[in-house]
Amino acid sequence: MSEPSTTRAPSSPLVTASEPAQPSKTTTAGPTTSSTAAVSEGASAVGWGENFSGELGGGFTNLFTPSPVAVSGLAGIKSIAAGYHFSLALLNDGTVRGWGGNSYGQLGDGVRFKAINPTPVLGLAGATAIASGAANSVALLSNGTVATWGGDAWGELGNGTTGAGSENVSFSSTVPVYLKGLNNVVAVAAGGANDAALLSNGTVMTWGENGAGQIGDGTKLEKDVPTPVRGLANVKAIAVGGVSSHGGHVLALLNNGTVMAWGGNGSGQLGDGTTENRSLPVAVRGLGNVVAVSASTSHSMALLSDGTVRVWGNNAFGELGVGAGPETCVTPIARWSCARVPTPMGTLSNVTAISAGWRFSLAVSGGRLFSSGWNEMGRLGNGTTINSSRPVETGTSNVTAISAAEGHSEALVSAGAPAPEVEVSSPAAGALTLTWRSTDVTERWELAHRPRTFPKSAWTEWVYLPAATRSYTFTGLTSGQPYEVIIKNRLAGCRITIATPR
Repeated sequence: MSEPSTTRAPSSPLVTASEPAQPSKTTTAGPTTSSTAAVSEGASAVGWGENFSGELGGGFTNLFTPSPVAVSGLAGIKSIAAGYHFSLALLNDGTVRGWGGNSYGQLGDGVRFKAINPTPVLGLAGATAIASGAANSVALLSNGTVATWGGDAWGELGNGTTGAGSENVSFSSTVPVYLKGLNNVVAVAAGGANDAALLSNGTVMTWGENGAGQIGDGTKLEKDVPTPVRGLANVKAIAVGGVSSHGGHVLALLNNGTVMAWGGNGSGQLGDGTTENRSLPVAVRGLGNVVAVSASTSHSMALLSDGTVRVWGNNAFGELGVGAGPETCVTPIARWSCARVPTPMGTLSNVTAISAGWRFSLAVSGGRLFSSGWNEMGRLGNGTTINSSRPVETGTSNVTAISAAEGHSEALVSAGAPAPEVEVSSPAAGALTLTWRSTDVTERWELAHRPRTFPKSAWTEWVYLPAATRSYTFTGLTSGQPYEVIIKNRLAGCRITIATPR
C-alpha cells in the first residue's frame, strides 16, 4: 500500500560543527583506555536518510535528507527505534510516539495514514523499551509483559494470528496487542519480520518468519507465538537483523561476554566461519569481552569493553568499515567482499554505541557520529551521497544513542550546552583522574562511576564539586576493570567516559 507524498523544504539541518576527525581525546598512563559519549536526561532526536513517508520526523517529506534534521516537537526522549520508513521514540514518562509510514498500523495510532510529525501510540503506558521491525513495533512494559502492533504477515504480532506470508493490510493491528503468556521479559528486539524477547532467567523467546531458521528452535516453520530458542541460556542482550520475506538472523550476548548467533548466514553474518544457515545457536568465533551487539540483514557488529568494534558479514558496500575484503564470499552467480569471522572495524576506537543498518554501519565515539558503507540517499548522514568503506565522521556531536534502519537513521542528542571535553588518565593502580574543559558555569559538577557491564549497574554515590573545579580522581577501583564515569552539570550538559585503571 503506497501513501500519498507531500513535500516542502526541509528545516535547517541540526548539525554541530566539530574538530577535525578524531575518535576522542585520550590521555593514558599505563594500560588505560577511554572514550566519551554525551548523555542527557532530556534528549532530543535527529534523523537523516530516506524521507519518503516523513520517517525523519521533521514535519515534511522528500526523497532524502543527507544531514540530520531535528524531530519536530519532541523532547525528553529515553530511547529511539528506526524501522522500515518509520520511527519510534520512548519518552521518559513511559509513553511512545511514532512517525513516518503507517500502512500496516506500525505507528499504533489507530489508523493507517502516515504521520510526518510524532503521534502517540494509543493506550500505551508504562513502556520501558521499544523495538521496530520492517512493518511492526514492539514495546516492553514495566510489568515485564510485551505489546506489539503493526504488520502480521509472518506472525510477528506474536498473538497467534498470521497472514501466512500475505502482505494484505488486513493482517495487521493499528493499536497495541498485549501478548498473553509472555512474562518476566527484560529486553525486546525486532528486525524484518521477527521479534525476540529476553527473559529474566537468561533465556530467549522468538516469533515470526523462520525461512532461514531465525526462530532458533531447529525448524524453518513460521511461529506466530513466542517460541523458546533451543539450547540457549545466560543471555543478557539480543539483536535481530532481517528483511521481511528475505530472512534474518539473531545475535545473543551472553553473561561471559561471548556471542551466539543463528538464522541466515549467506554472507557470514553469523560469524562462525561458514556461510551456512543455522536453525540452532552457534558460537561467534573469537569474540570475548563484548558489551553490546547489533545486527542488520547481512552483517553484524559487536562493541567490546575496551571501546573497539568487531564486524562480520557482508562488505560489498563497505558496511564493515574495514576497507576492501577482508575475504570473498562466493555463490554460483556472484562474488562479493565479506568477513565470515569477526574483524576489527578499522582504526575506530573509544566507541560507546553501535548500530547496523542495511548496507551501512553507525558508531558513536566521543559523542561524535561515525558511519561507513552505502550512502545512497544520504544513509551515512555526512551531507553527501558518497560511499565510504572506512568510518567517516559526520559532523554531528553530543550523540548519546543511535538506531539504523534500512534507509534512514535516528539519533539522540543531548540537550543544552555542549558537554565538557574530558581527558582521562590512570596515575596509579586502581585510580582514574578526570580533567575536563568547559565554559564557565555557576552550577556544581556531579560525578559518579560504575563497572562497564550489561545490564547496567547503578551509579556509585555521587560526588559533588564546586563550579570552578576541572579535575577529580577516583580511587579504590579494580585494576584492569573497565568503568563508566559520568560527569554532568546542569548548565554544561553531561558526558560519560569509559576508562580502565591500571
